[in-house]
Amino acid sequence: MDPMITDRKLSDLVSEYDSVEAPDSNKNSSCTTSGSEPMSRCRILKNLFVLSFCYCLFYTGFWALTNLQSTMNAAAGMGPDSQAVIYGFSMLSSLFLPELVIDRFGCKTVLVTGTILCLPYIVSNVHLRWDSLLAASALFGLASGPFSAALTVYIDEIALRFERTVTGNVEFIMSCFFGFYTFFMENTQVWGNIVSSLVLKPETKLHGNISLPEKCGAVFETEINGTNANLVPPSDDERFILIGIFVGMGVLALILMVLFLDPLKNDVKGDGCKAIAGRFVVSLKHYKTPHQLLLIPITVLIGIESALYSNEFTEAYIACSWGVHHVGFVTVCFGVCGALMSLLVGPLVKYISQMAVLILAAVANVSICIVLFLWDPTPDFKTMYFVIAGVWGMGDAIWWSQVTALYGLMFPNDREAAFSNLYFWSFLGFFLSYSYANYFTVAVKINILLCFLFVGMLGYMIGQIKLKSSSRTDYVPIPDGGDSS
Repeated sequence: MDPMITDRKLSDLVSEYDSVEAPDSNKNSSCTTSGSEPMSRCRILKNLFVLSFCYCLFYTGFWALTNLQSTMNAAAGMGPDSQAVIYGFSMLSSLFLPELVIDRFGCKTVLVTGTILCLPYIVSNVHLRWDSLLAASALFGLASGPFSAALTVYIDEIALRFERTVTGNVEFIMSCFFGFYTFFMENTQVWGNIVSSLVLKPETKLHGNISLPEKCGAVFETEINGTNANLVPPSDDERFILIGIFVGMGVLALILMVLFLDPLKNDVKGDGCKAIAGRFVVSLKHYKTPHQLLLIPITVLIGIESALYSNEFTEAYIACSWGVHHVGFVTVCFGVCGALMSLLVGPLVKYISQMAVLILAAVANVSICIVLFLWDPTPDFKTMYFVIAGVWGMGDAIWWSQVTALYGLMFPNDREAAFSNLYFWSFLGFFLSYSYANYFTVAVKINILLCFLFVGMLGYMIGQIKLKSSSRTDYVPIPDGGDSS
């Protein structure tokens, strides 16, 4: 077979005896390329930019607040508990709702509606109340599953449309598109944390954790640090200013999405109401293939490693020893390094292979965990905060862009079920991390991360070896690094 045709062909990458018994993709794949409206390259790139930029605008507030939950909303463990509620409901919604609402309303409508439903969570952080915070968290979680699936399917679809107009292989195009989106996703950690640092900057200078310096880092426990002056939450005025800025950015994102994002026009089937029972069945059928099973640990891992930074590193290392107002300042480095890596990850996949890139992310995470065990955080050694955050950001960008692209490549004939499973298991990682946040020491949480990292990489590598050893007629192999034809 002509290599050019082989690289550009879009068929399932898993072998026939392993694949999910999916109905005709023209009927049942929500954003299928079949019958799609022609789009010019410029229009495709415009939509990619609009969607990525709107995500950045809206989630700037969400991620900045997520990084502050363990400190700003630490009373009675409300911050971590609200995050656990978000991801618990996100798991359920990602399993049952994506195909139902995407088939019924289309990707753009789901994205716009999801943005509207997620805004109350940001507003609820103005006043610290259990009822409003947890109710808004549940609403955010219910909207998050369909929103995330619609966003991923939309990018996957326009990447495939773009791939038909160029000579690059599908893995390279997919990696570049998701890398571009991840660039904006990582930028949420830049601008939101710049805002939080400026708003929360104290009028008088604080000098580290004078009272309990030995209780920060891997041995940190929230109860023991109750008198730590560095962990004092923001004032009401600071909350109002911070939340007001983030709500304004969310509303602007909503307006831009409505005005400038094109609907795909091949993603509305009108039979979505019949899909909710089938959604669970279709998702379960994915577990008939060992390729999906082997991807579960690494998918849970990306949720755990993201939550460990947002909750534990920000509280136990930055805020505990250097002050809450420095959380955003340090996390800007996380976002900048992650954003830069997002732009580099596509070319890296092209030249050194996807497996090598993921091994690089694993090495970065292991190195960070070793440092977190050994380092006693102190503002006398400020550089270390930024080094850890920067390396963590680069690894985070690789995990999210490449695991997402991997699902799109492995299961192109049933992308909604694949992406639903992707978000279900990554949301499970977040849920687990926030659920035990108030009960385990940081050292235990780091060990849990290392366990999932080892099992996840083992499963991924076994799956890749299985794919590459299968018959070429059964799947389109992912090319090795350097193959760009």
